[in-house]
Amino acid sequence: MLTVAVTSFNLAQRKAPLLGALAAASAAAPFDILAVAVQELAPFAEQMRRSHATRLSPAMRRIVAAFDSELGGTAICAAALEHGAVGLAVWVRPSIYPAQTPTYSKTGLGPLALSSKAAIAVALRLGSTGSSPTVAFVSAHLPAGVGPAADFARNRAFRAAATRLDFGGRSLFDCHSVFFAGDLNYRAGLSASFADDELCRSMRRNAAFPAFTESDVNFSPTYKLLASGTYNPCRNPAWCDRILTYARNDAAVPRIAAWREARPAPDDSSSLDSSITCLRYWSLPVAGSDHLPVYARFRLNLSCLANYDADIPAIADPLRIYYLALGFIADRSAGVAYYILTDPAALLLLLVVFAALARTYCC
Repeated sequence: MLTVAVTSFNLAQRKAPLLGALAAASAAAPFDILAVAVQELAPFAEQMRRSHATRLSPAMRRIVAAFDSELGGTAICAAALEHGAVGLAVWVRPSIYPAQTPTYSKTGLGPLALSSKAAIAVALRLGSTGSSPTVAFVSAHLPAGVGPAADFARNRAFRAAATRLDFGGRSLFDCHSVFFAGDLNYRAGLSASFADDELCRSMRRNAAFPAFTESDVNFSPTYKLLASGTYNPCRNPAWCDRILTYARNDAAVPRIAAWREARPAPDDSSSLDSSITCLRYWSLPVAGSDHLPVYARFRLNLSCLANYDADIPAIADPLRIYYLALGFIADRSAGVAYYILTDPAALLLLLVVFAALARTYCC
């Protein structure tokens, strides 16, 4: 048995001191694995310029440092990565530190595969053999907006994430268990009640997150907050920030196959996540953003996971490599535009070039 803790927070492009409070609240209870998913960790344009860099950005380094300081060496940062303004870091107790190198994957979900919206994942094999269970963590930021078109865009973005995230030829659903966290941006509908939540409706229709489950949501909406801590009267409060789980087993196979073919899920009562037990699912009282962070603790039954060897349908997108190339070009173009428009010297040089061209061709 392992205890897995997951925290997700949209930082709204803010910096310290809320990182210290987030680290303290996330690490307050004992854990074996702690995954921290963050969104909007810095301005979008600035981060897109660095979205394909091998080193972490200053914003992501601050997050890792805040948690390292709070944990005081009691856990090892096994993985830290980012794509655009989405970040993910995973800490593991030394006694279960993975024997194999973590596997990373990421993809942009914005227009032209831009990383203004993105999904990133890390997979850890908890053991030294090929049959050891693989646990994956995902941090995602799905498209915003209100209404049916925006809801459809979020479902489509999840499909893009699930089909493009790749772990050496294996898909997200091939992992033994997955913890999917982030600002998923699903809204509460016109009634502003959880009974009308878009994510719940999409999961019931098998339009998104097939074979995933979510624990009971007994906390207040996490978005959109004012500096005073009250909800913005111009927005319907919504549970935008969520944590969902997936366990690979025989019951997941028909649901994933139906989702791949855009069909409703089969009507059966088979258990999906008997290997994952939620101990707590709550929002954390950390101020400083227009979102509240969400936190969950789970008990993971590794022996139960290892017993499942379900034949998961192939869902990989054959155009994945082209989306990655397109996203690289789009991100770099956005980064150059950001640099030109924010750097006085570059902007002055651009104006001089335009003036010279205008004088040449207009005179």
